[in-house]
Amino acid sequence: MKNNKCEFFEDIAESMEYWGEAVSDALEKSDADLSWVEEKEPYQRIQHALSNSGVSGDDLKQVLSECLRGFAVSILTSIDGGTTLAEKGRIYLVDADGKSLGDGLHDAFVRHLLDTGRLK
Repeated sequence: MKNNKCEFFEDIAESMEYWGEAVSDALEKSDADLSWVEEKEPYQRIQHALSNSGVSGDDLKQVLSECLRGFAVSILTSIDGGTTLAEKGRIYLVDADGKSLGDGLHDAFVRHLLDTGRLK
């Protein structure tokens, strides 16, 4: 079960890294491929504003990383029963064998990020 939980957390962490990089590139680089976005104009306006602002790509990646981490922790907190959803019922994550990944997923995910050097 621990491996499934670690693999689950690693999958989330890798997705966060991918999307942080993709969105950062889309906002920072004027030649970025925006074929995957629904509306290109907001990205182009932000590209223009950032190019004149002195904000670095690293700053942008750091902010996006924090936002994505917060979103992931929020989802896991909801699954853990730490939101008003718990008043209506709980949601449980189980592996292919029907074994629960357990409680405290949001805290365990943050520990995973710390253990893998993604969070200081």
